[in-house]
Amino acid sequence: MKPFYVTGHMNPDCDAIVSAIAYAHLKQQLGQDAIACALGKAKSETQYLLQKFGFEHPKLIHTAKCMLSEIEKDDPLLAGPDLTMKEALDLILSRKNKGIFIVDEKERLLGLLSVSDLTKLWAESGKSLKDLISTATLTNIARVLKGKYYCESKQYHPSGIVQIMPSMSDKPEVYKNSIVIVRNNPDIQRFVIEAGAALVVVSGEDWIDEVTLSYAKAKGVSMLHTDYSVIECSRLIYQTPSVKSVMTTDVMTFQETEYVDEVSDHIAKTRYRTYPVLDKDGRVVGAISRYHLFHYEKKKFILVDHNEAMQSVRDLEFGEVVEIVDHHRMGGIETVTPINIVARTVGSTAAIITGLYKSSHIKLPKNLAGILLGAAINDTMCLQSPTTTTFDHEMVKYLEEVSGTKAIDLYQEMLDASDSVTNKTDVELLYNDFKEFRINGTRIAIAQVQCKKDDYFAIKVHFHAFMKETAEVQHYDLVLTLFTDPMGSGSYFLVAGKKSNIIAEAFGDILNKEHFGKGIVSRKKQVLPIIIDTLK
Repeated sequence: MKPFYVTGHMNPDCDAIVSAIAYAHLKQQLGQDAIACALGKAKSETQYLLQKFGFEHPKLIHTAKCMLSEIEKDDPLLAGPDLTMKEALDLILSRKNKGIFIVDEKERLLGLLSVSDLTKLWAESGKSLKDLISTATLTNIARVLKGKYYCESKQYHPSGIVQIMPSMSDKPEVYKNSIVIVRNNPDIQRFVIEAGAALVVVSGEDWIDEVTLSYAKAKGVSMLHTDYSVIECSRLIYQTPSVKSVMTTDVMTFQETEYVDEVSDHIAKTRYRTYPVLDKDGRVVGAISRYHLFHYEKKKFILVDHNEAMQSVRDLEFGEVVEIVDHHRMGGIETVTPINIVARTVGSTAAIITGLYKSSHIKLPKNLAGILLGAAINDTMCLQSPTTTTFDHEMVKYLEEVSGTKAIDLYQEMLDASDSVTNKTDVELLYNDFKEFRINGTRIAIAQVQCKKDDYFAIKVHFHAFMKETAEVQHYDLVLTLFTDPMGSGSYFLVAGKKSNIIAEAFGDILNKEHFGKGIVSRKKQVLPIIIDTLK
């Protein structure tokens, strides 16, 4: 069974990163395979928090799609180019495989051999069969016929013609350079040796007289004995060439890093039944068919600190959402089956997850309590945000006790560790904590940045120009950035886009001449709901 991928939202804040780590750990303690993930690099204050309490950054994940390396595949049936057609057919039938991948000594692909490649040859014209048999080596013939050589000539150059049970009344020239299958009749054997046969296959009793053997050696004719009957020999002789003579070399291959949906599009246009999957070194590591691509198990996601597709992992429709833990408005993700949802009107997802540890009677490790504390106070501005509830206060107090850390001290440490906005690029500023919404057909983006007043006015002009460009290029109707005082006094509103008037209409009575909203610090509770009401 695939693991659960626990992930926060794009442009992750501290709450998203820590909630993914903590909830994945809780799932593991409950006996479920869960992996903490992130949809972007943590901010400097979050990185400080993780380092302080000894945690690594969660695994970055960029798409919900599955690569070929992540789905079930058949074990590849591999063979070298010197395998005989008989051995290849036996191998395919015994393993019930659709084909064999012919590889070199390093398991790099040389060609593909299917049952149809083998069987269609036996229905070919006489010339094609002749050309094929002319490639069969004495070693291959002995392996297929399970024979032993009385003598083996170095001058073996067969024409590819196979003769069965010759008659001494035949014209000798028809046997020149042929493979001749005979019974143990010394007169017939000497007749075809004299005629210049390339190989005499003796079926039946295992003996040969010295005169005949000496004559064969003198004439450069190879002689082989087999216990198979003449009829069996005549059938098996056509399975003696090596697979390198009949394999398909123009093979459609796929890298294990390719995505399933893209591979499906390619396969839909072809007729083959099996396809090799290669690693970065060109080695064959698996085999796929249409069945694997249409019946694979999708990645399973647990979304924390968000529930809207626009804020989640890319290509979410190719994955499966199985659970949501969040404290934001519900954004309408559709699922195929019922899922578990834990949603509370509290200040942070970290507080919700702390409560889940308590209700599950799972002991919270001291260092994990430390990062949960940091996330809870970061998301509530040390419990000063209007989103803060009694439950948040209770969970923070509990986390202080378990971690042995004071919330106010940790909050100041995280503020000191955060980067000044003057040291960030416009892209970093806008997308550091950036969320998209689609409301009544209006495409809106709201970013939030914590910074001091002087820093805001230092970057305002050039950053506003970047916001206008972003709104135009990305086709946003409204782009709003909230520059929030870390101590919770309020936020400066900076807006761009063709529907910028929405902010003036919604917050005209609240914002002063510098577009500062006193006491407005929560995008979730104080800004987004008013924008939604205004649009409606």
